[in-house]
Amino acid sequence: MLAVDKLSVQFLGRTLYSDLSFTVSAKDRICFAGPNGSGKSTTIKLILGLLNMTKGRLTVFGREPHDVAVKRFICFLPEESYLYPYLNCNETLDYYGRLYGITRKVRRRRTEELLEMVGLTQVAHRHVGEFSKGMMRRIGLAQALINDPEFLILDEPTSGLDPIGTRQVKDL
Repeated sequence: MLAVDKLSVQFLGRTLYSDLSFTVSAKDRICFAGPNGSGKSTTIKLILGLLNMTKGRLTVFGREPHDVAVKRFICFLPEESYLYPYLNCNETLDYYGRLYGITRKVRRRRTEELLEMVGLTQVAHRHVGEFSKGMMRRIGLAQALINDPEFLILDEPTSGLDPIGTRQVKDL
């Protein structure tokens, strides 16, 4: 699913890392851990094709990360979700489902399932802009799962959640 071979990244004249190599198969779960500035978010951006590497090779599903065909299989939950504040939960998930070309019937079913999964069913008709940070993380997670991705990338998924919410996200 993901292959990183002798990846080197330099940014603003500084080497973030060099000769990084690892693979991720379909059944793997990995975690990047390290202090601020160690390259975790940079690696995610490289995988998503948002940044270019200095040297080495990186492939996602056997393709370059910039290949648009790869995007249909990946979903990303950034540390700060960029959601439209004037849409409610149902409208938000419907919008992102449309972007993936999901049929109306499947979008409705997925929306119900995901809102139940993240504990937002009771507030499905509230505008996302009214949500607390924890609720924003929950709708962001639902949005990241709308297309039932084969590869899910979560950046700080429990940020802003209380201990119960953190446990629920980890269980998901």
